[in-house]
Amino acid sequence: MYTAMLLLCSMYQPDECMKAIDNKGPYLTEKACEQRIATMVEDTRLLFPYLVQKGYRCEYNDGEKT
Repeated sequence: MYTAMLLLCSMYQPDECMKAIDNKGPYLTEKACEQRIATMVEDTRLLFPYLVQKGYRCEYNDGEKT
């Protein structure tokens, strides 16, 4: 399972960054995770035009160990 994450930084203060973690996942495939990231990038551009995407990641999580 993959969780989508974005690293977003301010255009005005490049050292001010935040990590956005998707709450709709996790996703079964890395491709599905990357598709979700594309949607997240579009949404953040609309909501926060002063933020710039500095990176993204599909973090693999093999589930909770019991």
